[in-house]
Amino acid sequence: MRETIRPGFFTADQVERVKISSGVNALDNLLEGGIEAGLTHLVYGDRGFHNDFLRFAVISQMSNERGGTGAPVILIDSANMIKIERITEIAYELELEPEEVMDRIYITRAFNSSQTYDIIMNQMDSFFSRVPARVLLVTGLPNLYIEEGLTGEGLQQISHMASKIMMFTLQRNLFTLESTSTSPKSKNVPAGGRSLASNSQVHIRVEESKSYVRYILAKHPQYPVRSVTKAIPTTTGGTLPLSYFLGGEEREEE
Repeated sequence: MRETIRPGFFTADQVERVKISSGVNALDNLLEGGIEAGLTHLVYGDRGFHNDFLRFAVISQMSNERGGTGAPVILIDSANMIKIERITEIAYELELEPEEVMDRIYITRAFNSSQTYDIIMNQMDSFFSRVPARVLLVTGLPNLYIEEGLTGEGLQQISHMASKIMMFTLQRNLFTLESTSTSPKSKNVPAGGRSLASNSQVHIRVEESKSYVRYILAKHPQYPVRSVTKAIPTTTGGTLPLSYFLGGEEREEE
């Protein structure tokens, strides 16, 4: 499943693209197979996509035979998105032991912007030297900077972190997702400045309503701008059907 990337020139037919499922059928269809190794995927928009991050944190650590990496996950959380009960539910859906799943998700939390910067710039290398992870999740990368009041220095630090994450992902051939909100100036633009956007090869905007979730592929090195809509089943109570978590009804939009 994995191969070492060596320096040199390659034609398109010589490059083997490795993908694993995101755990959401609609998103996998949008990306033609799922999350790709070596690319940084920036997800932004309605906060509901954090449920997709949790699902990916679980499904990506499954064995190679079941379509995962067979390796742990490192999660750098500045968005306070961790929900133990949700991870437990997803583990049971996939017939996994919740405690074993949680033991393979290594979480570090930042409480202010300076901690975010220190974790990304100074500690991330040591995390991966100690944990043989293949998946990196960075949630709410610029959130604490925005909450504290975005400054020129803050934008520069966000630029440094975004560049580090992209190069780190490429060098280690990781499956990387990072997230932010939308810009207050436009829902079509990720918050955090131009550098954050330019240092991620794939942009996915998420729009959510009571009846649907729309995933918009806003940027990709191979694929055109397009979107997929996943219907959210209406329920009168009780547990949502498994098809909802696996993608539900969906349709692709050009």
